[in-house]
Amino acid sequence: MKGVSMSKKNRKWLVFTIMCLAYMPGSYAQYQLSVYAPELIQSFGLTTSQFSSLFTAPMIVAIFLSFVGGMISDKVGSKKVINISFVIAGIGMIGRVFANSYMPFFLCMALTGFSNMFVNINASKITASWFEQEKLGILMGIFAFCGQLPGAFATATTAVLFDSRTSAFIVSAIFCISVFVLWLLFVKDKPEDTMEEREKIDQENQPSIGDSLKVVLSNKGIWLVSICIMMALGSTVTLSTFMPMALQTMYGIDLKVCGTIASMLTLGNCIGSITGPIVFSKIKNVKVFVSGAAVLSFAGIIMCWRFPSIFVLHILVLYTGIMLGASMPIFLSAPVLLEGLGTKYAGSAAGVISTLQLLGAVLIPTYILTPIAGDNYSLLFMLASICMVIMFLCGLLLPQFGNNQK
Repeated sequence: MKGVSMSKKNRKWLVFTIMCLAYMPGSYAQYQLSVYAPELIQSFGLTTSQFSSLFTAPMIVAIFLSFVGGMISDKVGSKKVINISFVIAGIGMIGRVFANSYMPFFLCMALTGFSNMFVNINASKITASWFEQEKLGILMGIFAFCGQLPGAFATATTAVLFDSRTSAFIVSAIFCISVFVLWLLFVKDKPEDTMEEREKIDQENQPSIGDSLKVVLSNKGIWLVSICIMMALGSTVTLSTFMPMALQTMYGIDLKVCGTIASMLTLGNCIGSITGPIVFSKIKNVKVFVSGAAVLSFAGIIMCWRFPSIFVLHILVLYTGIMLGASMPIFLSAPVLLEGLGTKYAGSAAGVISTLQLLGAVLIPTYILTPIAGDNYSLLFMLASICMVIMFLCGLLLPQFGNNQK
C-alpha cells in the first residue's frame, strides 16, 4: 500500500510538471516573432499593424473561443480537448516554417494559440483533481510563473541560438510535439479510481452546455474575478508596452536601458505569482488581499515612472510588477474554489475569466487608454492606475472563497 501511495504522490507531481510544460510552447512560438520583426516585415512586406496582428493572433483566438472551449472541456474532459488542441497547435507550428506570405502566416499563428488556450482553461480543473485544495493557490502561482518564462527566454535567446528564422521555427515545432508526447503518455484528468467510482464521477462531472451557461454566467464571483483580472492585465500590458518609449521621451534614457527597466515588470510578475499565494495563505481573506494588492499596485503605477534615477526606476518598476502579479494565482484558482462551481464547472468558469483577461490585455491599452492619452505618457500611466481603482472596488465585493470560505 505504501508503494502505491508513493506512486500516486509522484504521479501528481509529474502531471503538474507536464501541465506547466504544456503551457509553454505557444508562448515560446509567439515571442520568437519579436526577435524576427524586422525580417518578417521586410520579407512579407508588412505594415506595423499587420505585424502586430501576427503577434496577437494567438490571443485573438483565445478571446473568441475561451468560453466555448471551457464548456466543451467540462462536457468532454480536459485531456481529450487538450489532445486536440495540441494537434491544431502543432499544425500551426509546422505551417509557420513553410508560410511565405501574410495570410498563411497569420492563420498558422492563430493555430499555435490553441494549446495555450485549452491548457490555461483547464489548469485549475486538473490541478484541483490531483492536489489538496489548500495547495491550489501556490500551485497556480507556479503555473502562472511558468507562463512568463517562455516569452522571456525566447526574447533573450532566439537571436543567439539560431542563425535563421526557419531553424528557430523548426525547434519551436519540435518543442511542441515533444511536450504533446509527454502529455499523451503521462497525464490523466484525475487519479485512478475503481471503474464503478470513475463512471460515477464522470457522469456527475459532465454538465450540459445549457447547465454550464446558467450556472457560470449567473455566478457573481466569476464576473468580479474576471473584471479584476481584466484590470490587472490592462495595467500590466500598458506599462510594459509604453514604459521604454515613455522613459526615453521624458528623461532621455538610452532605449536599451529603458527596455531593461521595463523588463523588471515581468520579473516582478514572476515574483508576485509565487509570493502572492503565500501571503494570501496568511491573510486568509480574499477581499482584504485583492483590494490591498490593488491599492499597492495603484501606488506603484503612480510612482514607478516619476523619477529620472535609473536605479530608483528599476526598484519601483520591480515593486509594481510584484504587486500586479500577486493576485493572479488567486484569480486563476477561483473557477474551482468559488461556491457553486468546483471542478464540474471549472472549465466554463475559467473560459469566462480567460476571455476577459485577454480583452483587458488587448482592448484596454490599445483601444481605450492610448486613444485618450495619445503621446502624453504621464496621462497614459495615470489612466492605467484607474484600472486599479476598479479592481479595488470589485475586490471589496468578492465573495470569500478558498479554505476560508464562510
